[in-house]
Amino acid sequence: MKNLFLEIKAGIARLTLDLENEKVNKLSIAVLEEFDEVLDSIKDNSSIKALVITSAKKNVFIAGADIEEIEQLEDEKEVYNLLMRVHTIFNKLENLEFPSIAYINGACMGGGLELALACTHRVATTSDKTKLAFPEVKLGIFPGFAGCLRAPKVVGLINSLDLILSGKTIDAKKAYRIRLVDEVFHDGQKESKLESFIQRVIYNKVKSRRKFNLFETWPLREIVFSKTLKTLEKKVNKDFEAPYKALEVIKDTYARSFKQGIKVEAREFSKLAVTKESKNMIKLFFTFQKLNKNFDKTDSPISSSAILGNGVMGKGIIWLFSKYLKEVRIKVRKIEQVQGILKDVAKIYDFLIKTRRMTANQVGFKLNDISYTEKFDGLSNTDFAIEAIIEDEKAKKEAYKELEKVLKPDAIIATNTSSISIEKLGSELKNKENFLGVHFFNPVNMMPLVEVIPSSHTSKETINKVFELLTSCGKTPILVGDCAGFIVNRILLPYLNEAAFILEEVPDIKRIDKVVKNFGMPMGPFTLADTVGIDIGYKVASILKEAYGDRMPISPIIEKIYNKKELGVKTGSGFYTYNKKEKIVNNNVTSMLDKSSKLITDEQIINRCIYIMINEASRCLEEGIVDDPTIIDFAMVTGTGFPPYKGGLCNLANEIGIKNIVKTLQELEKDYGSRFTPSNLLIKLLEDDKDFNTGETLWKL
Repeated sequence: MKNLFLEIKAGIARLTLDLENEKVNKLSIAVLEEFDEVLDSIKDNSSIKALVITSAKKNVFIAGADIEEIEQLEDEKEVYNLLMRVHTIFNKLENLEFPSIAYINGACMGGGLELALACTHRVATTSDKTKLAFPEVKLGIFPGFAGCLRAPKVVGLINSLDLILSGKTIDAKKAYRIRLVDEVFHDGQKESKLESFIQRVIYNKVKSRRKFNLFETWPLREIVFSKTLKTLEKKVNKDFEAPYKALEVIKDTYARSFKQGIKVEAREFSKLAVTKESKNMIKLFFTFQKLNKNFDKTDSPISSSAILGNGVMGKGIIWLFSKYLKEVRIKVRKIEQVQGILKDVAKIYDFLIKTRRMTANQVGFKLNDISYTEKFDGLSNTDFAIEAIIEDEKAKKEAYKELEKVLKPDAIIATNTSSISIEKLGSELKNKENFLGVHFFNPVNMMPLVEVIPSSHTSKETINKVFELLTSCGKTPILVGDCAGFIVNRILLPYLNEAAFILEEVPDIKRIDKVVKNFGMPMGPFTLADTVGIDIGYKVASILKEAYGDRMPISPIIEKIYNKKELGVKTGSGFYTYNKKEKIVNNNVTSMLDKSSKLITDEQIINRCIYIMINEASRCLEEGIVDDPTIIDFAMVTGTGFPPYKGGLCNLANEIGIKNIVKTLQELEKDYGSRFTPSNLLIKLLEDDKDFNTGETLWKL
């Protein structure tokens, strides 16, 4: 065998997973067949008292099923037959005459967790690398190796619904609390603790921790299913089937026999696995994996940082670096500001305390390690300095001038600008090779995407070091060419602006928000504008208008709201007014609108909002701002919440058809002017009968 190694000693069978030529263990078809052979070789061995399944991979038990194999499956029947084969193997494990123990020493995901559930017992190390999850819903599917049946029996209905429908990841301690594992201990105690646990299992001294729950009995469990569905409907678009189907399967199989239940699960899984939604999400997953490996490790990674600016973005960056780096220093104008800054940074940490991912003591240590200074010369030992000050070219350049006076010659200076040209900002620096844009998204603690924008002078070493830094902080950086708005804002602002133009024709804020949300966006354009801040949106829109001219005009209604200083959530009113209980449409805004309304269909609203983004995305390719449409797709999904099951803007354009998009844009151009003029690239794609999958030679000239 190439991937599994069996040793039987003193009545204990130890099966070690160690996939050949792989960094992690995955459940491929070949591995599962080997696993089946092992089970056949030991199931009738009367000398065996227990089976222990372990991993030889560092920090990984089993990372899940082989997603590449799932991606290649095109036929429902083929998927169904494969699942039933896996069930035969897992059932064999579950029904061994002796107990089985999964020793989870790292990532235990998807199919790996389902294998562990088929064991009699599970123990886990308390290492930070030990993570357990059913992430399948993030791939447009759900657990298909009987996870929907076994999980409720082990952790209870409510906990299993929480894990399966959200795809959330939990640590070993949380897994112990919900009874997913039977014991946790430090990996250094493995030899004694694991051996002790094995002996207690053999002599039947491990008590069941399963508790009776009234809500799991009929008819009360129907209340659980009903409330779960209502919560899903509030959070997840109905077009995204995976979580809804998972809920149906768990509900349908809960009281069925196991034999019947696995057939139901396999049938519904098979349908989802071949959908375009699942294929889209798997493609995004592979993009994510590729981007997180897009750097070379250095001998001296960045370990100290300084942050200039203490607004919302600045505080988010302070939080991020305080969590991951050894040294974090804040440059403030006045020392009196520090207490308020640290208080707000502590609030960001609150979520980690509430979800028990960090203790209050751990957070306290992180906050105590943050230092601060009023003077620039207090930053002399910094490896990496980033400014997140006001979006003003002159103010930023002044900050860089002061930084260069005191920083080490090889220190990196970065800007978190969301729209100003990096070439312009770095034009007066002496060490231009150490300067670049590092654009985070708000809120920093939640948004994984970071745009990295070099100037023409930025060195490859600087880019690589920043990629290494960001990846080590749990972010996914993408390399973007220098232009006004970069990728995300350049594409997103025309969409927000177009929604405002539509509002002047159809004075119904709620309707437009609802139509776009029903399309799949996480929130409507006006809710988003209020959340980001009308002032920020207006400032970025002004920069884009200056850069791109008439095809990026600013909607008059946005200008009016900005001038009235109704800036959104931060001021309590924007397109909506906000109080503790609800948000309602702002009458001050509706009073500025023409009361007459044009007849515009929901489809026309979507076409205007989405096609204008597709058009701008094509220009980013045409101008070489990025050279891969999958990067644009990933950026829009992770940076704006564009529905991942649609695969991103370019992927959606391929599905709609370039011909249909160009035709619609040309019609809109006649009605609304140059902001809808189809890009040269779209015209070329149409002429050559290509799309964003097949037309690479047209933008990589």
